[in-house]
Amino acid sequence: MTALHLMALLLAAVGPLLALARLLRLPASLLLVGVGAATTFLPWLPPAPVDPQLLITLFLPPVIFAAAIRVTVHLLRFSLGTGVAIGIGLAAIGIPAIALAARALLPGLGWAPALLLGIVGALFDTRIFHEAEGRPQVPRAIAEALKVREMVARILALGVLALVLQAVEEGAPTPLEAAGLFAWGLVAGVAAGVVLGRCSVWLRGRVGPAPVEIAVSVALPFLCALTAQALGLSLSATIIAAALTVSSSEVDRETGRTSTSSEARISATAFWEEVSLLLSAVLFLLADRALPGALQALGSWPLWQTAGTALALVLLILGLQFAFSYLAACLPAPAEALREREEEAGRAITRLTAAGVMAWACTPSILGIVIALSAPQGMEDRGLTLVVAAFLIVGAVVVQGLTLRSAVRAASLGNREEEKREERLAGHVAARAAEGELDGGGGLEAVRRALLRLREENQIGDEMLQKMLRETDLSERAAEGPAAALPGAGPPNP
Repeated sequence: MTALHLMALLLAAVGPLLALARLLRLPASLLLVGVGAATTFLPWLPPAPVDPQLLITLFLPPVIFAAAIRVTVHLLRFSLGTGVAIGIGLAAIGIPAIALAARALLPGLGWAPALLLGIVGALFDTRIFHEAEGRPQVPRAIAEALKVREMVARILALGVLALVLQAVEEGAPTPLEAAGLFAWGLVAGVAAGVVLGRCSVWLRGRVGPAPVEIAVSVALPFLCALTAQALGLSLSATIIAAALTVSSSEVDRETGRTSTSSEARISATAFWEEVSLLLSAVLFLLADRALPGALQALGSWPLWQTAGTALALVLLILGLQFAFSYLAACLPAPAEALREREEEAGRAITRLTAAGVMAWACTPSILGIVIALSAPQGMEDRGLTLVVAAFLIVGAVVVQGLTLRSAVRAASLGNREEEKREERLAGHVAARAAEGELDGGGGLEAVRRALLRLREENQIGDEMLQKMLRETDLSERAAEGPAAALPGAGPPNP
């Protein structure tokens, strides 16, 4: 079997594996990790064609974009303390703390690989949290804080990664130079992302049909990545800024008019969900298959020491997550949400409980293995870094994936009533707006204006906003009649 056959096999396996995870009621990420690790023991499979530059160039941009395209800037606005500030503090303290711990546990480990492990530990996601259906079981304020912390961690960690890789290849910059490069990459990256996002919205509003609009959307994360690479900008900051610009520009808040067709918005939502699902699944499978090669490069480092180091780092990461989650639980929005839940449940719910669930819901991201793979071949202890990173990520995903659903349910921080209340409110306001009872005019444009106001006032979350806007798109699409039953002119047949 060739490497191309292996890639085809992995792509063919994604769908059945995701279906199997649903049948077994397991988090999909957990099953993918297990299958990816198991395939490394099959002798008839060739070595995984894991080219880190291929993964970073082709996989990372759409994965980051797909995660950010369904949120709005209001998510950041209402989570400045619980998400943005806590996320910055967690990354700023976590990266050096993990690096120092790694150097203490692995005597002789250089600063570059230690910082790389710090970056891997600082990257986390809440994928398993959603796969375990944890979102309806916690207040929205907590779920939104976790989402923002995930985005902030990616921006800061990948920014530090660029400095580490530059230091390995060109020599370490002075602290002042490093601060200047980091600030330039972040600020200029956000500006470039906003410009590219607005250009994409402008172009999509002037072309058609829907397949062409989606093709323009697909080009955006790759253009952001190429621009960031050419100008030395932050990759994640550029892509996330572009995604937020697009999501916030699709509907005019003053008029309720949309910048793209209803067909394109409906199709694009499904498309990016599928992209996120497929690419993330392939990353899980490919990353695990890189482990055998890394084990061969361990050299004189004993396996028990690397596994023990990974365990200690996982405990350190959980401790940091818990400490900052407890701080977040003391801030106004989560504290108010916990008080409301206490009234509904009729019993006290401590901040320690909320902090424990928030910390347990943040699992090390599989992107960490991609980051470890991106280290130059000549970097000292590269194989050791990759093995520790793999043990850290896979171990945490397995343990937290198997226990998260039970932990969320046992904590009983919330129930589905909050989501139902938001749905009833949004439905009621939308019905009144459609009839012209709110600000006159009526129709779908009035409905969109009313829904955006609800989000601006934080009466509904991003998830409910997207759900209701999708309903308006479906209504508009249906009103176009039989002539619009089929998509617009498709691409040329090959």
